[in-house]
Amino acid sequence: MLQKIKKEKSFSIQSLLVPIIVVGLLILMFIFPIPSLTGAKTGLLLWFNTVLPTLLPFIILSNIIIRLNITKYICFIFAPILTRVFRVSVNGCYPIIMGLLSGYPLSAKTCADLETEQNISLEEGQFLLSLCNNASAMFITSYVAISNLHMASHQYEILGIIYLSAFISAYLYRAYHRILKRKTVPSKNNKSNNLHSTSYQEAQMKKLDFHLIDESILDGFEVITKIGGYIILFSILATIIKSIGSEDNFIKLVVVGLLEITTGIDIISHSTLELSKKIVLIIAVTAFGGFSSMAQTKSVMDHSRLSIGTYFKVKLLNVLTASILSFMYVAFYLKL
Repeated sequence: MLQKIKKEKSFSIQSLLVPIIVVGLLILMFIFPIPSLTGAKTGLLLWFNTVLPTLLPFIILSNIIIRLNITKYICFIFAPILTRVFRVSVNGCYPIIMGLLSGYPLSAKTCADLETEQNISLEEGQFLLSLCNNASAMFITSYVAISNLHMASHQYEILGIIYLSAFISAYLYRAYHRILKRKTVPSKNNKSNNLHSTSYQEAQMKKLDFHLIDESILDGFEVITKIGGYIILFSILATIIKSIGSEDNFIKLVVVGLLEITTGIDIISHSTLELSKKIVLIIAVTAFGGFSSMAQTKSVMDHSRLSIGTYFKVKLLNVLTASILSFMYVAFYLKL
């Protein structure tokens, strides 16, 4: 009875929160029409010029690869290293590779697809989601380190801090999860997860047909359209907040960074904050990925059993870890 009441309360809160946010955004768009228009244009151009040509081919090809059960052939070269370093299955190497190449949300979609196709277990999928679903290496080195922080000579150090913080937080999550698992009696779900993890060994490569390619293309366009919608909405909100008050308001810098990292990193880098504070704040924001990326992640993994709540908690741990590492980097290595 108590659980039923709790569920009803949580449902009522969620059912009220979404309309409040939507109506609030609509009111803000009426109050701030020019920033709303600017934000919409910025988001649309970012999606059309960068995200669409970069991610869509990866999504379509990744769909085909997963549907044909040929991920093991892609991972064959890297598996001897990745399986030992990250303690994952051979199939689990594929999201790691995709995460390095393209970042979120494609790495999240890859984890979700592999879990849905029963090529990896739920437990491994959740771990890989926390481990791999980060900003791409190219975004961190070129946009974050070079374009905004103007630290070309330190680009790989910044990349290392962000990825190391993701690895640490993912490993802490897995250790905590395994401790809890030992304390509980194995359930039917755990048995099904074991079946999922072993089904990969029994899988055979499917035949390529045009129906499979058509499904992969249609799914790719559906996913990329969802991503574009979230980018535009969050870009509007970030631009509205950016236009309110002083450019160097610390709280505003944090809020915009947490909403949408591309806009947030840009305004943080152009603020009057000290360089040391810029570095720490930008690394923390990049490690989190922004609520825009969180929404994109949720949209591409809805068909799976992966938990966005667990992913969000691990991301908060990721932010804390990245902040500590970046502070130590600035204080003891750069000595700023």
